Amino acid sequence: DAVLWFAKEIFPYIREQLPDIKFYVVGSKVTDEIKALEQPGNGIIIKGFVSEEELANLYASCKVVVVPLRYGAEGMPQVEQVLEVEDDPKTFADKTVALYQDNDRCRQMCEGTQKYIREHFSMDGAWEVIEEDFSR
Repeated sequence: DAVLWFAKEIFPYIREQLPDIKFYVVGSKVTDEIKALEQPGNGIIIKGFVSEEELANLYASCKVVVVPLRYGAEGMPQVEQVLEVEDDPKTFADKTVALYQDNDRCRQMCEGTQKYIREHFSMDGAWEVIEEDFSR
């Protein structure tokens, strides 16, 4: 759902403003409908499952990562403080383009998301959440 929504509803707005930009789709279980999104010249590249090394290379070479989840992303504490969260396709596209064109904002967001991940999803962060349960 996320890939189809982004590719059909959001990415065309982005391509209007950044005609050479690419959208790499990474993840296992790529359906035929998702595979069909990759057409010559449309900027959509279906990678499917990739190794950890290839994923690291993609992260290193891509400026912006989008996670267009419409379901299942609830419950992430204070995520709006470090990520752009948007439901409207045109606004999602505009925010993505603005971020792509603002190196300082990209750098700040990168630093903020790394801190967020350490605080909420690292082993140290997990222990901080549950440590009082073990210290009684």
